[in-house]
Amino acid sequence: MDITNFHFISKPHRSLCAQSRLILLVLISIIPILIAVGFAIVGLWPVFPFIGLELIALAFAFYCINRHDNDYESITIVQDKMLIEKRNYKFTSQFELNAYWVQVKIIRTNNGCLRLSFRSQGKEIQFGQHMDSQACSELAEHLKKILKFTSTSYL
Repeated sequence: MDITNFHFISKPHRSLCAQSRLILLVLISIIPILIAVGFAIVGLWPVFPFIGLELIALAFAFYCINRHDNDYESITIVQDKMLIEKRNYKFTSQFELNAYWVQVKIIRTNNGCLRLSFRSQGKEIQFGQHMDSQACSELAEHLKKILKFTSTSYL
């Protein structure tokens, strides 16, 4: 019996792309710069360093968001193998589990969110960092069905 392959990717929710974030940063920066120029015209030039620090802090916050644009988590099930791949900033980790032995559990984190936990052969891998609780529950039910089908199709 042929098994249907399964592939799922979870990415963080981003309301703005990198280019839009840059435009927003420039637009947000215009107002404090104009205020600082106004203060400098009346002789209060010491305001400039503080405006500069504010803009540097804002730019750094946008930089931190940008460097996580390529983060993801993925699950791939091919025949009797379950492959889990996670990317966080520059680091990618991959796990291979035997689909026959995988247990899918839903766990509640310290902040009350639901996450998936895959247990197999002494390994435990958490999944669902970029998903809400409802999506985790739905994915868990779907994976349980697929893994049950996988384990019975080769008997």
